[in-house]
Amino acid sequence: RQIIKKVKLAACGYQENEFLAKKFFVLYGLCEQQLSKQAHYDFGLRNILSVLRTMGASKRANPNKSEVYLAMRTLRDMNMSKFVAEDVPLFLSLIDDIFPGTKADKAVFPDIEAAMAKVATEKGLQLHPTWLAKCVQLYETYLVRHGIMLVGPTGGGKTAICETLAGALTEVGNKHVVWKMNPKAITAPQMFGRLDAATGDWTEGVFAVLWRRAAKEKKNNTWIVLDGPVDAIWIENLNTVLDDNKVLTLANGDRVQMSGMMKAMFEPENLNNASPATVSRAGIIYVSETELGWKPLVASWLDKRRKQESALLKPMFDKYIDPIIHFITLECKPIMGGIPWEHVSRDFCSVGSLLTMLQACLKPTSEGDKPETLSEGHYERLFIYCVCWSLGAMLPADDRPKFNAKLCELAKGNVPDMESGDTLFEYYVNEDNTEWAPWVDRVPTWEYPKLEERPKFASLVIPTLDSVRLEFALNLVSSVDGSSLFVGGPGTAKTTTIKSFISSFDPNKMLNKPITFSSLTTPGVFQTAVEGAVEKRQGRTFGPPTGKKLIVFVDDISMPQMNDWGDQVTNEIVRQLLEQGGMYS
Repeated sequence: RQIIKKVKLAACGYQENEFLAKKFFVLYGLCEQQLSKQAHYDFGLRNILSVLRTMGASKRANPNKSEVYLAMRTLRDMNMSKFVAEDVPLFLSLIDDIFPGTKADKAVFPDIEAAMAKVATEKGLQLHPTWLAKCVQLYETYLVRHGIMLVGPTGGGKTAICETLAGALTEVGNKHVVWKMNPKAITAPQMFGRLDAATGDWTEGVFAVLWRRAAKEKKNNTWIVLDGPVDAIWIENLNTVLDDNKVLTLANGDRVQMSGMMKAMFEPENLNNASPATVSRAGIIYVSETELGWKPLVASWLDKRRKQESALLKPMFDKYIDPIIHFITLECKPIMGGIPWEHVSRDFCSVGSLLTMLQACLKPTSEGDKPETLSEGHYERLFIYCVCWSLGAMLPADDRPKFNAKLCELAKGNVPDMESGDTLFEYYVNEDNTEWAPWVDRVPTWEYPKLEERPKFASLVIPTLDSVRLEFALNLVSSVDGSSLFVGGPGTAKTTTIKSFISSFDPNKMLNKPITFSSLTTPGVFQTAVEGAVEKRQGRTFGPPTGKKLIVFVDDISMPQMNDWGDQVTNEIVRQLLEQGGMYS
């Protein structure tokens, strides 16, 4: 390897090629030994070649600068993108040891960075420094690789990074378009195409169609983004695309060459199921959950609110959120813990729920010609109510008193006079007098059906404290077109509460489609069920009949079978519908 590096560096015009090749070789040896073992780390020949390519480009761009400086800067910038947050300090200290005394600034791309800032601001995003650094790293990888993987947990800002860079490149030069698909929401034959063994008929797959279209596209640059979990089957089929052949080979013998205006991009959570062969073929950018955190999300939301309102709400976020997230992490055990939450930026998701609840609670004040501004105490009461049902919504009954004590300590008096054994979960903010009121007062009195001789006891629904407050929360979330997830043991009246909520709507305005999942439900079954409930509007748009809305209720969403790689394929298509609002037919 050291000889390869020496020859390549000499070919690029480096005078000190032998000296630099040795440093390069030792650095990669130390990285393999000392950094943590992640599935997406690769210090093999393909990675080395892309680093050498960049070294050559930087030598040609800066012929007067010192070679040690250029080599050190390239090695640092090309590798930083893939490290998890914990490994970054260790890698920087290794670089310092191998290149003692050399200090290099980051390579800058003034026009691209200015365009990124402009596009991000237009989209209402915050110019968060670590997140913008990831955008620049993606751009650096984009220059030397045609297959790129953005790896990292949900809520790290991967999709926004990709869209911001595409927008910035469109601003600077040629138009860039992003086409998305979820490879796990469909079967492999539906993705690549199916050859009928009996008749020899060929049915084109979704990915094959997108690939052909992109290859024929002469005007625009096209990025095909595969947004879904990686497993060993579909990613291995793309090996010829990701290496230097750049050819998609289909089962009917067709070979579609990749044009220079195309990129294949992947957006998985992790690469645990990918083989080293795949990892080495793509440029990897790892987006840790620490890159973004919850603050930019809140800042973007406050920018959209009125000046007086955001001035009153901003101090509440600073006062409550960090102490409560810290308290929940140390003292409480939320219901949905364990494996799935390792891949999710948890703070980001719970603060996202808080913003949805707040938006719904404040909706009546912002409607009409004259939006009203509430008093600070009233805003704080609404804020505390929303914190209970977003950050504290996942807590079991044993943890709620602890959470309640922490909230009361932070609120310093803006809480109801509670009876013994009660928590803030038993209170809501009364709209008429803007004060706290107990939920017990809202539970309607239930009348026994005296007129029926033998009432069907199984179908009688008696409203309780729980059903009333959960229906109220459901109403809030659906009023701003949000989605809700009910989690709980069997027999806790989840289905009954949701059915009672759905039946409260006018059937002429709101349709509903209940779908029950089982271990045998496939993505095709879900897609057929949803397609059966909508009709064609215009072009490719489908929806419920004109003037109506549709609620889809999925019961037992945790039931579909896991495949060999730990993915629930059926829930991938549910995620695609929630995130992108559509499906491939």
